Amino acid sequence: MSLDSIKALFRPELADLHAYRVPAVPPAVKLDANESPWALPGEAWEAVVSAVRSTDLHRYPDGRATALREALARTVGGTPDQFVFGNGSDELIAFLAMALSKPREGAERPVALYPEPTFVMYRLSSIGQGWKAVGVALDEEWDLDLGAMSEALTNERPNVVYYARPNNPTGNAFSRDRLEALIDAHPDTLHVIDEAYIAFADETLSDWCAERPHCALMGTLSKVGFAAIRLGWLRLHAELVGELEKVRQPFNVNGISQKIATLALTDLAPVLRSQQKAIVAERARLTEAIDAHAWLRPFPSAANFLLVAVDGDVGALCQALLGQEIAVRRFGEGYPRLAQCIRITVGTPEENERLIQALGTIA
Repeated sequence: MSLDSIKALFRPELADLHAYRVPAVPPAVKLDANESPWALPGEAWEAVVSAVRSTDLHRYPDGRATALREALARTVGGTPDQFVFGNGSDELIAFLAMALSKPREGAERPVALYPEPTFVMYRLSSIGQGWKAVGVALDEEWDLDLGAMSEALTNERPNVVYYARPNNPTGNAFSRDRLEALIDAHPDTLHVIDEAYIAFADETLSDWCAERPHCALMGTLSKVGFAAIRLGWLRLHAELVGELEKVRQPFNVNGISQKIATLALTDLAPVLRSQQKAIVAERARLTEAIDAHAWLRPFPSAANFLLVAVDGDVGALCQALLGQEIAVRRFGEGYPRLAQCIRITVGTPEENERLIQALGTIA
C-alpha cells in the first residue's frame, strides 16, 4: 500500500488542524506557558523524592487512583466516586469527545460549543474526534455574550459546552450570573467548567456539581507547580463517571504521578498556597508596571498570567524580548481579536523585574 493510500485514511477534518507545537529549547526567562515559576523548596522536594522511591516501578499503578481520589474529594468537594482522572486536562477533553459523541436527533455530528478566544484543546479535540466545533465570540469586555451564547445553545443543541473560568488567554473569570443563566436554561447539555486557574482566583463553582447533575468541573495541578506530572481531573455525577470510565485507558495515570499529586493535595498544600499568594502579589506588581507604558494595556486577570494589548508591532516586540532571553506568548493568524495582544505568565520577582526592565529599554 502506498503512503498516499494510508494518508487518505485519516479523518478529513484533520486537514484544517495544526499540531500543538512547543519550542524545544526554552529561553532563560520563560513567561509563555502559564506554569508556576517556582521549583519546590528543599523539604518539599525531599518528600517528592521519597514518594518516588516508594513506588513499585515493576508493578502497574492503582487503576482507580484510590488515595488520590480520596485526597481530591477532601480538597475540592464531592465524593471519591465522582472523579475521572486524566493525563492532564487534555486527555479528559478527549474522553468527553469519545464518550458523548452520539449526534442529536436530526444532526449529522455531535456539537461542542465554547466561548472564544479560549483554550485551544476544546476545538482541537472535538474536531479530531469528528465533532462540529462552534465558537461564540466573547463580548468587548471578554465576558460571556449572554444573547449570542443563548442563541447558539438553542440552535446548535451541543452535547458539551466548555467554559474556562478563569479563561485562557483573556485571564478573566466569566460573570457568575451569566454562566448560571446559561447552565440552568439548558439542562439537557453537559456544561463543563474548567477551573485550571482557580488557585489564583477568588471563587470556585465546585458546589454547582452537587446542585446540577448536568454540570461538571475540571481541574489540574499543571498551573500550581506540577506541570510535569500531567495530572487532571473531572468531577461530575457518579452515573456519568461510569460511562466515561468505559473510554478511559487502564492505568492512564502512572503511579509516580498519583503519589506526587496526592502529596500536592495534602502535605505539600501549604507550600503551594504560599507560592500561589506570591504569584497573585506579583501579578498586581506586574500589572502596574506594564500599565505605566502608554503603548501597553493589561487586561484585568484572575489567573497566573496577563493578557496585554500592544499599540505597535507585536512581532517586533516579541523578537526584541526574545533577544533578551525572555519568551512571551504571541497568537497566530487564527486569533484575529488577539492579533495585537501578548500573554505574559507571571514569573518570579526576579524574572518579572527582567521583563519590566526590558520593556523599558524597548519603549
